[in-house]
Amino acid sequence: MPQDTPPSDELPEAVVDERRTVSLVWLIPLIAVMAAVWLGYRAYQQQGPLVTIGFQTAEGLEAGKTRVRFKDVDVGVVESIELNPDLSGVIVNARLVNHVSDYLNDKTRFWVVRPRLSGGQISGLSTLLGGTFIGVDLTPDGESRREFQGLESPPIVTATDPGKTFVLRTENLGSLSIGSPLLYRGIEVGRVVGFEMREPRGVDVHIFVDTPHDKKVFPDTRFWNISGMAVSLDANGLQVKTDSLASMLLGGVAFGNPPEVATEAPAAEDTEFILYPTRDIALERRFEHRQKWRVAFEGSIRGLLPGAPVEFRGIRVGEVVRAHLELDPANQDTHIPVDIFIEPERLGVDGMDAEQLSAEATRGIWDELVANGLRAQLKSGNLLTGALYVDLDFYPDSPKQEIAWTEGKPPKLPTVPTAFDELRGLMTKLAKLPLDSMGEEFSGSLAAMRATLESTNRLLVRLDRETASELNKTLAESQKALAGLNQVLRPDSALQAQAQRALQELSAAARSFRIMADYLERHPEALIRGKGAVQQ
Repeated sequence: MPQDTPPSDELPEAVVDERRTVSLVWLIPLIAVMAAVWLGYRAYQQQGPLVTIGFQTAEGLEAGKTRVRFKDVDVGVVESIELNPDLSGVIVNARLVNHVSDYLNDKTRFWVVRPRLSGGQISGLSTLLGGTFIGVDLTPDGESRREFQGLESPPIVTATDPGKTFVLRTENLGSLSIGSPLLYRGIEVGRVVGFEMREPRGVDVHIFVDTPHDKKVFPDTRFWNISGMAVSLDANGLQVKTDSLASMLLGGVAFGNPPEVATEAPAAEDTEFILYPTRDIALERRFEHRQKWRVAFEGSIRGLLPGAPVEFRGIRVGEVVRAHLELDPANQDTHIPVDIFIEPERLGVDGMDAEQLSAEATRGIWDELVANGLRAQLKSGNLLTGALYVDLDFYPDSPKQEIAWTEGKPPKLPTVPTAFDELRGLMTKLAKLPLDSMGEEFSGSLAAMRATLESTNRLLVRLDRETASELNKTLAESQKALAGLNQVLRPDSALQAQAQRALQELSAAARSFRIMADYLERHPEALIRGKGAVQQ
């Protein structure tokens, strides 16, 4: 059992331990600070990038609530919204998740998803219940960026959509708009995704063709506009062409491949094509070479417009380029030369292939054709519209002419006048005749003829009045004489009987005379001695 120690009034003296300068208690706040720093660093590392997006308005956007979505997956949230310093729009600061930071570049696009009605389509209906959100189109390629200008409408094609984008060059946009359909054989395979002005003129239309239909687009593929209804009344008559109802209302583009187009390798991305106004023009067969000619017609060319066909016996071989007026002050005369393009390969002339088109031999072929009577003539293609076209044909009876080969100018092809020009020439010649003097002479001749006729009429009246009665008497007497002669010549008339008797007596006399002649021939002495003496 321990022995009890008596209480002492002295306090124990503190002993300073020189070996322990820092108490372990201080480790607790130190660890807390280090944990806070670590947590802060982790939070900073995980909070993702902060992007700035400019919009024209903040309609439907709310800080802390509006989400940023990519393919309906939340990838961020709007942290703050403030006005642009120049009041031209709003600036939205959005915090995105960390794993999309590598996809924020100059090709990334932001837009506000709201209920929209555009291009005949309704989009964004889900925002009626879930609220407006910001859509983002992420793409891995591009220059890193944290400031963006938001789109006012959703992009038609996102970077992740499979397909190719092409550019169509046209003079006017027409009724095309973003979202207009792109058709191939009547099936929608793409759409118009944008357009922009082209310098110095024209418009570039950007289209997107979905995979696998983008493989139907080749370098020589033809695109044409199918917007609205195409009505043409030209030299070929009235033509009305329509496509689908959607394309009529919203516009659209179609494409196809002519038979001669090579279909080996599809066209590359962003290849440029020409947007033709109609399908016929787009699919029209084109030849590599075109020769420019000039024809000069004598009469008016009203109705002959650029683009009018140049035909050879009904087959198109070229087109009219332009017609202009030339004044010749020296001769006080005017000319209307018409420039045309002829594609020699359409004529099918041997020797006019691509290698010899510019050769001197080509001139010889044309000279021979013209020597054989090849001429250009202006003909009417449509009586309703008065549209004209240039027709080539052989006129062997036309006067001999030659091609005017002028250096630096298109060769001049001989022409023949139209039937209307010939009629007009005839009328011109008739107008130059002295019709007044001819009329006066003709009037004089008519007066003389009239006087002659009147004199002849009077003479006939006189002859009728004076000689008709005598003629009637003569005719009556003649009739009487003929009647008497008829009575005389009747077989039972007295004259006939007397004549028969006279003839009988004459016959008897002739017989007696013949007997006497025979007797005298036998007895010529009877003329001297008499008939009785001879018998003695």
